[in-house]
Amino acid sequence: MFSSTRPAAPARQQAVSADGADIAERAIGFARQYRTPVTPIVYEVWYTYAARRDPGLNVALDTAMNTGQTIDETFLGGLYDAHLSPATGAEAVDRIGTDLHGTLARVSAAMDENLKEHSLFSGTLRSARASLVQGSSKSDLSNVIRDLHRANQQHLAAAQKLSLQLEKSRAQVSKLKGELVEVKRSSATDYLTGLPNRRALDEALDGAVFEARQRTQPLTLLMCAIDNLELVTRTHGLTAGDDTLRAFGEVARKALRPGQLAARFAGAKFALLLPGVRPEDAFGVAEALRQGFKALDSGHGPLGQLSVSAGAAGLGDGDDRDSLINRSDRHLAGAQDAGRDRTVCD
Repeated sequence: MFSSTRPAAPARQQAVSADGADIAERAIGFARQYRTPVTPIVYEVWYTYAARRDPGLNVALDTAMNTGQTIDETFLGGLYDAHLSPATGAEAVDRIGTDLHGTLARVSAAMDENLKEHSLFSGTLRSARASLVQGSSKSDLSNVIRDLHRANQQHLAAAQKLSLQLEKSRAQVSKLKGELVEVKRSSATDYLTGLPNRRALDEALDGAVFEARQRTQPLTLLMCAIDNLELVTRTHGLTAGDDTLRAFGEVARKALRPGQLAARFAGAKFALLLPGVRPEDAFGVAEALRQGFKALDSGHGPLGQLSVSAGAAGLGDGDDRDSLINRSDRHLAGAQDAGRDRTVCD
């Protein structure tokens, strides 16, 4: 195991890290301020608000606070159902499925109707042929021509109706397919940074572990965390904290090579999945990230005042997704415990 170290300023050493405990403390503070019971659902709403994880929820609560709206357990329960309930994504898929079923049912009904009309038209043609073969009178021939004309008009109308229905259904199916793609994308994307989220990381990591085993290639997971992000939030506000997360996300995204993935893991933590890369090479990636991030300016003061800690773990015998995550996270914790602003690798 090896690490890189830089002297940390005294102010950074004394600052509170941006971890779950800080967010939890603020969430409890909101609950006390608005005298809401700390039930699991209410706590999750306040915690999400304190962490600025859901823009829709934050806008709703900010509006309620600024307009003097009553903020109680019922109101917060409604926000949970609208923004945080696990059923939200499933409900969207169910709705899309129901709409798709209805669209297909309408297409099926239109085709059945067209088949019936086609059968009637075929019957009219057979009847006309029989009349012509029998050598009908001039009057009968006129009737046959009239019936054929009427049947042909009905057949054309039915064909046009089916064509319109199919075109409408095609557009509806295309729209529903787009909605499904968006639901899937949203469920795998971190709303704040635009990077893949933890769910997407887990899926990608499972696939990367399998492929590394099959090809006997190295695989490294690099876990990074913005040091003392809470200091930015307390000094400049939650928006500055959000901007800092976005800024690091952009630095991580630009550092990627084809086949690699950067994801927001949780809070101030990010993970980089590096197929084909050994831990000693991931060390260089981490150092580039640290220096690139410190050189940025968010508009709320120089981000160079902040630092990034990192831990890298390479896939070993017997490792799976969870053990690789846990080991890289332990290296990250080691970097933070050693004074932050450094990288620790296998």
